[in-house]
Amino acid sequence: MKHILTFLALATLGIALTCSCGGSDGEDPVEKVQAPKLVSTSPSDGETEISGETVSVILTFDQNVKCPSSGHSLIKINDATVSKVSSYAASATIDATGLESGKKYTLNVPAGVISGYKDNPCEAISLSFSTKEAAKDYGRNPQTSLTNSNATSGAKKLYKFLLDNYGSKTISGAMGGTAWETSYSDYIGEQTGTYPGIVGFDYIFLNWPAKAWSGCPDYGDIAPVKDAWEKGNIIQIGWHWTVPPSQSTSDLNDYSYNTKTFGVKNALADGTWQNTIIKSQINKLAGYLKLLQDAGIPVLFRPLHEAAGDYTWGAWFWWGYDGAEAGRDLWIYLHDRLTTVYGLNNLIWVWTVQTSDAGNLATADKLEAWYPGESYVDIVGADLYVGKNTTQSAAFRLVNNSVKGKKIVALSEFGNLLDIDGFFKEDAPWGYYMNWCNFDNGTPILYSKNPDGTYGWNNTVSDWKSALSNSHCLNRGDLSNSK
Repeated sequence: MKHILTFLALATLGIALTCSCGGSDGEDPVEKVQAPKLVSTSPSDGETEISGETVSVILTFDQNVKCPSSGHSLIKINDATVSKVSSYAASATIDATGLESGKKYTLNVPAGVISGYKDNPCEAISLSFSTKEAAKDYGRNPQTSLTNSNATSGAKKLYKFLLDNYGSKTISGAMGGTAWETSYSDYIGEQTGTYPGIVGFDYIFLNWPAKAWSGCPDYGDIAPVKDAWEKGNIIQIGWHWTVPPSQSTSDLNDYSYNTKTFGVKNALADGTWQNTIIKSQINKLAGYLKLLQDAGIPVLFRPLHEAAGDYTWGAWFWWGYDGAEAGRDLWIYLHDRLTTVYGLNNLIWVWTVQTSDAGNLATADKLEAWYPGESYVDIVGADLYVGKNTTQSAAFRLVNNSVKGKKIVALSEFGNLLDIDGFFKEDAPWGYYMNWCNFDNGTPILYSKNPDGTYGWNNTVSDWKSALSNSHCLNRGDLSNSK
């Protein structure tokens, strides 16, 4: 009995010892840890339109992960090179280079290359994505005639002159002044000894009675435009189109070109008060333009400028607030009424393309979405307020490619003078350039001062002399063949 009790006690002890040591071999049990689970990827699987020759693929897991620096030799991506692999917290980043446009890529990460911090290996990962097709370079092949088959002989001759010089010459230009005078362009001519080739005017005060206050023009008096034309200038006219904020607005001082409550879609709908307003305004505009047509003066007509604003940050004029489709429709509506209803055939239609997207150069598809169509546009222009003596060749190619090279591309508004020799050397031959005017207490000045005292742009007399004397540049005395 004693032996039996002793045996039972030892057996019991043995069992207890075995349990405390984890097994007969004396090893601790291995804690089972879950493998890292993939939560998300950037780019996502199947994503398209990846841009650039490099890509950083970010894999995010449900726990912290690690991977060896040598992992780039194990991870594969077809027809490209994995240059670096790194990890931080719950993410692993795989950098690949040598990507080509318009191609599908598949990234393969073998099992175990990425693991958790307890060496718990991750399963194999496969991820596919496609790169964006490269923008096609269409070259320059602008249309040989105006979109209006009934264009006046003067308009046709002016367009032929622009076309004949496009690619080899650029035409200088400046606003005459705020609206219907030439003090600013006169100032450039006086200071440099050379008068710019194109003079700009604006129907910004269309809604006000003639001479309503000092500086408010009488658009029925075409003498300022006729005088510039007869002295040899080409004429450009814009329209800062002002509208009322409500149907009951009676004070013309409340009219604005950035009224948010007017609405393009409302203005294009028959029977609305907004439609009544714009029909009346277009009728008034047509009467003034008819005076120029009767005087034999063709016009580079640039309404609805900068419609898109910035593609991310938004529009700043009412004609852009309702988006691309409405903006296109308004252009076509204005074009058809002036051309078909009112028989204005002296107009060369200049569409202003916007190139900015969140402050960066936009992609061609953004420009194309706002484009009214080649049947309604004769020239495309870009408004650029950029660094001094730059070429803006990338912007030129963007604008040119967005219209498939079928239009003359101009610098329709600018602050700082560009590098003329440079943009021709880079095959970005802006057809003409138009400087916006600036005044200080009514006196023309060649620079623009910001509220903080810094310069918005700062062209000196020397800068203008250099630009106007450039061998590529045509000025007022060089334009006789345009008439």
